[in-house]
Amino acid sequence: MTKAKPEGNAAERKRRVKKRLAVLLTCLLQAALLLFCVVHLTYMRRAYTRLSGFYTLPKNTADVVFVGDSVTFSSFMPMEAFQNEGIAAANYCTNMMFENALRYSLADVQRTQHPKVILVDIAPFLSEHWAGNESWSEQDRDLYISYNLDSRNYTPDRLSLVYEITRDRKGSPADALYYFFDLSRCHDNSPDLARWNNQEKDITRGYGYLVRNGMRQFSPEELCPDDGSITPLKDQEQRYLDQLLETAKTMEAEVVFYTAPVYYRESSQVGRKNYVKNYIEQKGFLFVDFSGDKEAIGLDLAEDFWSPDHFDSLGALKVTKHFSEYLKTHFTLPDRREDPAYADWAADLHAWQTQLQDWTQKDGGAAGCP
Repeated sequence: MTKAKPEGNAAERKRRVKKRLAVLLTCLLQAALLLFCVVHLTYMRRAYTRLSGFYTLPKNTADVVFVGDSVTFSSFMPMEAFQNEGIAAANYCTNMMFENALRYSLADVQRTQHPKVILVDIAPFLSEHWAGNESWSEQDRDLYISYNLDSRNYTPDRLSLVYEITRDRKGSPADALYYFFDLSRCHDNSPDLARWNNQEKDITRGYGYLVRNGMRQFSPEELCPDDGSITPLKDQEQRYLDQLLETAKTMEAEVVFYTAPVYYRESSQVGRKNYVKNYIEQKGFLFVDFSGDKEAIGLDLAEDFWSPDHFDSLGALKVTKHFSEYLKTHFTLPDRREDPAYADWAADLHAWQTQLQDWTQKDGGAAGCP
């Protein structure tokens, strides 16, 4: 029997290795292409949230970022701050922000913008906004979860948030996959090319809705005064607050915690606000309680709110002026209005002025509520 030559065996092994590597590379490329398609099709089919648009900001142009929920985006008009004070600011807000989502939002802001100041609205902690809230119906819980996940870029932080949400709601691994690969949740939506790569432009820089109070009048008897009461957080919420503060320590920006100049309808909200304020200050962070500034701002309960803790656009104009003055007084922020690098902001400002003027000419906008 003739033995195969060693050179022939080596050549055959080399050929087989090359073939296997080619197959592996092909599989990897196919998997990458499939993942790319799934991710971008998801972006185009996702539901709209107020976070849409943040990722379209020119990189590292926002000097100030407000992080929070609907309370936050109803109170601050970034383009008004840019017009009147030259402050380049943006809102990083979802319609409802979970307590544990705040720290991931901080990381996302630093990763994409590197602002000088980040203001964190503690509103989520005042109403027990986390996936483990047992007072919510399952339908409401799923809606609130979508607010926290939709519009966020696919990142390791988003994966961690999905894990925590799944754990808090006592879900299964299948639930985690359902929330992370959220195409299954929004497959009925028509693809919108404007959202390609999660890049849906928002000229308002994250402001909420141009709206007037048309719900009803609120009486002082419905509201809870700040009596100095203290209401501690639940154990899991306390852990989320501690984790938020640990993340804040790692930020390059100065992190300021605050509460907006709103009213409260439940005594627990007042107690939680005071507890969180005291705790944050004890940990060495700056906390600004704007809730006592309503008179100084000139807010009118009947005209400037569409709910006791949400502002209509007339109220937002007043609060924006107040916040802008605070920022200019306490931080060294450049005036970006004549900066050539902010030509995109100037163009959006013109579009915003047109939009606001059109709304104002309609008798301040049609009375109503989003």
